[in-house]
Amino acid sequence: MEIDEAMLEMGGFVSQMVDLDGILFDLEEKVLVQLEKADLEIPIQLEILNTNDEGLKIGCSPPLYYVETTVLPVFHQLKVNIEITENKASHGDSL
Repeated sequence: MEIDEAMLEMGGFVSQMVDLDGILFDLEEKVLVQLEKADLEIPIQLEILNTNDEGLKIGCSPPLYYVETTVLPVFHQLKVNIEITENKASHGDSL
């Protein structure tokens, strides 16, 4: 059993969300912004599969469907807090 092709496995989804280099720039406007912290909170859609041989698989995506039906889907919230910190050696020197 595989998760829906429109979804990523949960680990891949979160990994892509937090893959920020911390620098945003616009060459035309000559603007550079360096992020120190980002708080993300988004609705997500989950697909949970229990396979006998591979165990539990969780697929994740932003909401895929916005069609009103008699029974609306339940969206879960994913909250991610990212903060850039400096690594310090035991002597207090930056790495």
